[in-house]
Amino acid sequence: MSEEMPRLARFERRDVDVVLTYDTDAEFTVTYDDLRHACPCAKCSPLRNEDESSKTLRRQVEAFPKEKPQVRTVGNYALGFEWTTGCSSGIYRFERIWDIANRRDPDNGKPYVHGAW
Repeated sequence: MSEEMPRLARFERRDVDVVLTYDTDAEFTVTYDDLRHACPCAKCSPLRNEDESSKTLRRQVEAFPKEKPQVRTVGNYALGFEWTTGCSSGIYRFERIWDIANRRDPDNGKPYVHGAW
């Protein structure tokens, strides 16, 4: 049985990271680099399938100028990040953000496969 994900109660954007506070009082700090590397879009996701391309993606993300993105809600289930450089296509479900905050693989070890799920 999977654990119940708490509700995200506070999302504080800072210069290079975000502080996430959940309704259980659990608090996490996630860097924007970590969020960008975990982008779930169809362009970025396949790059994490192989170790070398994932490392290359990480280097590319870390080379971007540090910036605080604009954040928008997507329905009641996700957030979108708007960067001035790099990819802004990903829609980050709250479950994905929870996995990133807990240092778990947000892809659950599954390679990206294009198409209907």
